[in-house]
Amino acid sequence: MPHDPPSSAAPGRLQPLIEPRSIGIVGVSAADPASWGHRVVRVLLDGGYAGEAFVVHPRTPFPGVPTVPRIADRPGTDLVVVCVPARAALGVVREARAAGTRAVIVFASEFAEMGEAGESLQAELVEAAGDMLMLGPNCFGLSNRRGQVKISAAPFMNRPLRPPGPVALIAQSGALGLVLSRCVEEAGIGYAHFMSAGNEATLTASAMARELVERPEVRTVLLYLETLRDPATLAQAAMRAAALGKRLVVLSGGRSAAGQRAALSHTAAIGSDDACMQALCRDFGIVRIRDDEEVRPVLAALERGWTLPPQPRIAVLSNSGGAGTVLADRLVEEGARVEALSEATRAAIARIGLVGAGDRNPIDIGGGWEAVLERVEPVMQALVASGEVDALLLYFAFGDGIAARIAPLVEACARLPLPAAFVWQIAPPEGLPMVASPGVLATSMGEGVRLLRAQMQVGPARCGRWTPRPLEPLPLPARRPGQRTLAELAAGELLRQQGVAVVESVAGAPEALEDLAARVHARGWARVVVKANAHDVLHRNRHGLVRVGVRPDELAGVLRDIAGRARGLTQDPDWCLVVQPMQAFDAEIGIGGLRDPRFGPLMIVGPGGVNVEQATGRRDTLLLSTDAATRAAFARDAEARHGLAAGALDPVIAALDRLLAVPEVAEIDINPMVRSAAGGLVALDALVVLAEPA
Repeated sequence: MPHDPPSSAAPGRLQPLIEPRSIGIVGVSAADPASWGHRVVRVLLDGGYAGEAFVVHPRTPFPGVPTVPRIADRPGTDLVVVCVPARAALGVVREARAAGTRAVIVFASEFAEMGEAGESLQAELVEAAGDMLMLGPNCFGLSNRRGQVKISAAPFMNRPLRPPGPVALIAQSGALGLVLSRCVEEAGIGYAHFMSAGNEATLTASAMARELVERPEVRTVLLYLETLRDPATLAQAAMRAAALGKRLVVLSGGRSAAGQRAALSHTAAIGSDDACMQALCRDFGIVRIRDDEEVRPVLAALERGWTLPPQPRIAVLSNSGGAGTVLADRLVEEGARVEALSEATRAAIARIGLVGAGDRNPIDIGGGWEAVLERVEPVMQALVASGEVDALLLYFAFGDGIAARIAPLVEACARLPLPAAFVWQIAPPEGLPMVASPGVLATSMGEGVRLLRAQMQVGPARCGRWTPRPLEPLPLPARRPGQRTLAELAAGELLRQQGVAVVESVAGAPEALEDLAARVHARGWARVVVKANAHDVLHRNRHGLVRVGVRPDELAGVLRDIAGRARGLTQDPDWCLVVQPMQAFDAEIGIGGLRDPRFGPLMIVGPGGVNVEQATGRRDTLLLSTDAATRAAFARDAEARHGLAAGALDPVIAALDRLLAVPEVAEIDINPMVRSAAGGLVALDALVVLAEPA
């Protein structure tokens, strides 16, 4: 059973915002129809609001609307809408709170988005609001279409729309939020709620999602996020959605932005908010989309219950062999598989009598396709029944004079139990208007591929459990004042104590190189690695402080050379030299962990080696504030990807989880870990970055 998390707020907390029985608007100019407050009043009244609405103005009444001089004249109002500039908004919010108002909306900008001075002003606004519910500032309002509550300066809110549908839309950008509302309309679904989060001074988009997912009229919550301030709340919203058979869909900015952390370790250098966001979506069943074009196919897929596995098998059927080839190539580029059909399935298709040119996949109908259109849907059904495909992509060009026979095939795609797309290119003018089902039809090969690519984001519902890790002390080696890292010897010992396999090391002081060489010779190692070990010299390869493949007869000279180099680089009074046996391996893997201020402890697995920051190849992130089943699933996937034995990552995950729970530990860099012939992992180098004192 999915875990049912506790609510992040009291049930119905949003009620005074989205279902207010009384609304007061402050900052209205009756004489200026273009002013923000005037427009808000008009949008509210024109939108059919049936509750009590009034204007607050000390002198001038608003025609046709009750007007009072002060908010205090209407105590206990559900919602006060603040349409005044930023500095003036503080006093209005204080007055609303003193009058027992339950919620406020603050439209004004020039708060935290403007930098340090704006942040200070926003802090005053939060203090003024106290425990009163506040949307904004710097927001675009909201719309509850079922309750006819439309609070915005945008007349767009009152454009003719489809009937309210099962989508709730939350956006940190007001303008883009309204654009996305149109995308929802174009998906043929309609939306019930729109909320512009703005600066999220007290009420975040995640908290709104957590509340809206409880509402019976909502089946999907679509969010646009520019930053995620409270990942745990979004995870709780997704957990609750899973328990209710609902889904969250997220369009987020910042995919290309690098992390802003100080990069003492490789892990901090390659960690990013986007990787954390991707991990959160993966583990909590959140559908992540890339742009507005993906809204329509994703919502259509969710409404039809369509899902796709990773690397889905797709059958391509076309009336053009060339188009079928291009589509197959593009689908493979997007991570799908276009595989040859079995003899049994090809025989079933042959009995239907559709194919004229090729039946392996892509399926080419060939010439004379107009005469066999009635056989297309039976072939679609045969492909579905075969169990050999996860989705279908159909392509037809032209169709003049027979549009009425082609359009039903698009509708047949929409009725399939599997995801499907229908590309109708150069359709006759009367053809496209005949298609009523949204989210299936495309008019170019590129659009058709993008449509299925978007649906590939809709995997089966998964739901991890957000399980915060409390900070717990653990004895660490003695440190010097100001020391920010634990170098390899100390870091490796910490990992070894937590069950991670670490290469054997022999260490010696720079004043006793002969003794160190003798101890190494006694071990009989054929070739060794020699390193300097100092807490203030990081990434030693860049300074020539690592030498690999050293023979016994070279050891003494290499020790002297590295010792001489290190003396000019380190101020660590405890620095030493380390010698390790060369390890046989066939792959280098970089594994790191850090404690993110918002996402909590996390682990990154990817390519390793000296140039790990520039390495190409997939990196996977695991949020450690998840349950054991989620971590195990991540481990099995990563082990398969890197050719590791089952269970090889388990002790590493457990060690990072424990060490990142230590308040003094900020980052852990294990690079490289090498894969042995048996598929195990051994750490050849490690670094621990310590948290700066509070």
